[in-house]
Amino acid sequence: MLSGYWIFAPEVLIVAGAFIALFGDLLPGRDRTAAYVGAAVAALAAVLAAAGGTAGPMVFGQVEPDEIARFARTGIAALTALWALWVAGRGMPDERRRDAVALAMFAAGGGMLLTMAEDLIVMYIALELSTMPAYVLMGYRRRDVPGLEGALKYFLLAMLTSIIMLYGMSFLYGISGSTSFAELALEGSGMLGVLGVMLTLVGLFAKMSAAPFHYWAPDAYAGAPAVSVAFVSTVPKIAGIAVMARLLHAVAGDVGGLVTIMAVVAAASMLLGNLAALPQSDLRRLMAYSGVAHTGYLFMALAPDTSAGYGAAVFYTVAYAVPSMAIMLVAAEEGSDLTDLGKLASRRPLAAWSMVVWLVSLIGIPPLAGFFGKLYLFGSALSAGLVWLVVLGVLTSVVSAGYYFRVVREMFFGDEPAGIAALEPAPTASLALAIAAIATVAIGVGASPLLAALGVALG
Repeated sequence: MLSGYWIFAPEVLIVAGAFIALFGDLLPGRDRTAAYVGAAVAALAAVLAAAGGTAGPMVFGQVEPDEIARFARTGIAALTALWALWVAGRGMPDERRRDAVALAMFAAGGGMLLTMAEDLIVMYIALELSTMPAYVLMGYRRRDVPGLEGALKYFLLAMLTSIIMLYGMSFLYGISGSTSFAELALEGSGMLGVLGVMLTLVGLFAKMSAAPFHYWAPDAYAGAPAVSVAFVSTVPKIAGIAVMARLLHAVAGDVGGLVTIMAVVAAASMLLGNLAALPQSDLRRLMAYSGVAHTGYLFMALAPDTSAGYGAAVFYTVAYAVPSMAIMLVAAEEGSDLTDLGKLASRRPLAAWSMVVWLVSLIGIPPLAGFFGKLYLFGSALSAGLVWLVVLGVLTSVVSAGYYFRVVREMFFGDEPAGIAALEPAPTASLALAIAAIATVAIGVGASPLLAALGVALG
């Protein structure tokens, strides 16, 4: 159990690992060794984050490593290790593995700090640190025009919404005279308080691809390398949901109408995401719209302003991130068009059946992680009287089964792609995918104790 400032050891390790990977050309084995070092350091950081315990407000109340942060930091570090392990086995476009691993670890370090933020300034700095490396990862193929176009859309929208978020923070500071979440006294601030909170949330909405700020995601995901999408579409969301839970917990009681606003954004994200995913034939675009829909499910739990809802949202973010990352890593191996997955069950049965596990979890079928996550998401919204939102969530989950099972049908009953080359063996990449499949089942099995801890985190 870590105590005092040693509790920040996981973040220090992640950043140190990023610098080691950045200068990986000096290591024996160069890029591949840098990726292995990144995976090992991130795995150690995950262990320390899980075993390090919790503490009250620290650094003059600007950060608080509580149970929410503990779970989210562990998830971020573990997923970063999983991603780096796959990269060590399969590589990156242009074979610049060390750069990609360094960028991912810098982003992970910012995300882990973001999960503990209890101050507007710390939140903004950590948010930018966690997303700026993502811009580079999305445009990783420097001579690929569609990829650069998608990365540019991501960058421009993120910058615009960051400016809007800073403007909203200025309102919050002007009303309360403090940047600390604990001292954001917005009671009686009326429309000015609502405006300040909503402008502040806009930056988080865009980075999490919530409707109507989701338009960058499909183009960016379709143009970027699938391995980059695997990281950018999952790890930052864990940090974003954790800090949103903190911010909403601090201001929701003083700002009228915030529940309704969050519920409307949740409903729009679920509808637009699931309906737009139905006709997609590119797996990356399909998963982009699926991510919009899952953001809606997460916001459903954030809307009621309850400790149980916040805990359920953070739990479900990790439960969503694991299979989503794994699916995109398979797309990086096989190709992003659905027809590229034809007869995958015959060519790579373990990968195909693992895909079934991940897709079934995303639908929310027991006993996998996604089922328990959605169960508690819906339960928290139902307890707050948002029956219409729960009904919409259930119906859109049924819709999601339509496009997820299209992927399953292609893997088992589709035509084998013409001229397909045998995939070179990569034991470490296969190990990463196996770990993701096991984790999807294990998180579901261990859902009760995890949710019990998270349910009282912000009480």
